[in-house]
Amino acid sequence: MTAGYRTCVPYTRGSSLTGANAGKNPVVLQRDDLLDDDSARPTVLVVVEDEEDMRFMIRITLAQDPRLVLLGEAATAEEAIELARGLQPGAVVLDHQLDGRLTGLEAAPLIKEAAPNAKILLFTAFDLEAEAEAEAAVDAFLRKDGVKHLLATVDRLVGLEPKR
Repeated sequence: MTAGYRTCVPYTRGSSLTGANAGKNPVVLQRDDLLDDDSARPTVLVVVEDEEDMRFMIRITLAQDPRLVLLGEAATAEEAIELARGLQPGAVVLDHQLDGRLTGLEAAPLIKEAAPNAKILLFTAFDLEAEAEAEAAVDAFLRKDGVKHLLATVDRLVGLEPKR
């Protein structure tokens, strides 16, 4: 299991989310510090997943849509709440079973409190659709075995027309 989180500059195809800050707890940048005033505002994302290989797969999948920019990753709910507070993301892709004290379902309302406009996608291997539906802070649910639908689900979640 990976501990710690990284806050990153906007991710584009071919760039890396690791580097000088890998494994450290850098200062959380505000999303407007990273974008020019004249640029189109992409949707800022945070990924909360304790498995590094799965985070990589999510990162590669979401990088296919240039309207989405992954600015932060977290392995625990506590890190996710801090990132959400600082980045005010448009969406959070949230695993259920995480390192730390809280599950994804338990963290969802706290993330929503920290970033009220964030849409939360519970993306998990567990069959928790009914529980996710009952949790008001969770805006969408997708099982990990439906990973081929991840990009379209995130696009729809944030109000973008899915890429074809």
